[in-house]
Amino acid sequence: MESPRDEFPVPETIPEDPLEDPGFDQQTESKRPPDLKSLMRPRFDLAAEWEPETDGVEISSSDLAMKLPLYPLFGPPPPFLTAAYSYTGINASPALDLPENLHQFSLGLAWMRRINDKWMTRTMLSAVFASDLQNTGSMAWQFRGGMFAMYRPNEKWNWAFGALATGQEDIPVIPVLGAIWEPSDSIKVNLMLPNPRVSFLLSESSDRQHWGYVGGGMSGGNWAYQRANGTSERLNYREWRFVLGWESIPPQEPGRFGNAGRKYNVEIGYVFGRKFELERNATDIKIDNTLLLHSGLSF
Repeated sequence: MESPRDEFPVPETIPEDPLEDPGFDQQTESKRPPDLKSLMRPRFDLAAEWEPETDGVEISSSDLAMKLPLYPLFGPPPPFLTAAYSYTGINASPALDLPENLHQFSLGLAWMRRINDKWMTRTMLSAVFASDLQNTGSMAWQFRGGMFAMYRPNEKWNWAFGALATGQEDIPVIPVLGAIWEPSDSIKVNLMLPNPRVSFLLSESSDRQHWGYVGGGMSGGNWAYQRANGTSERLNYREWRFVLGWESIPPQEPGRFGNAGRKYNVEIGYVFGRKFELERNATDIKIDNTLLLHSGLSF
């Protein structure tokens, strides 16, 4: 199941932090000589999620993404080519006629450019194929994108304004508006909609920082599938979530593009407002609230 992270979750549709570009610091990066070795290093993200059975429906997912830096023809940071695969398994009663195995393949491009010491822009575009591999027609294809303007007046505040095209009919465009406030080195308040988060530094050493966080927001997915009677259908899933998490990251090293080392995170959460929508069936399938377990690794 976005995401990073995006994204059920759909990280490319609803990024956790649209301001984030691997290892790029708007205030200081332009003053450093480029470290081309770290600049051109690919990044990999792995994640797994499980929502236990409730109302006869159990959902699990796993995700793999690779971010490949392209040559920084116009200077750092470089454009990033992202290739991702996500598998979602739905274990449900046959009476609900839901697909069991869903796959999502995506290929996208993201680029962040500095205008001056305070302003930056970020542009994202991706093509997505999401299907049970039986319905492979036009329903399975989605095109997503986004554009943001980011303003950093000082070291404590980042503001962002923009929009995301989701490629989905129910919510075609999501406005992105908000800010990230860092009142100190140990607190980060992410007020970006639709996935806000507050993080607290729990401990740190010379090679590792441990953060705890509380957050929430919307998650979901959209796939084409073939029903038991052979007709083509599009399945849309939505949920809201509240999560508590722990994240372990290496500290940012001066002069490097990207944190050197692995990142880990674990979340436990509560999901609610869960609903399956079928494009050609007026009846929605609502399921009860449940728990969420999530784990991730980036390197």
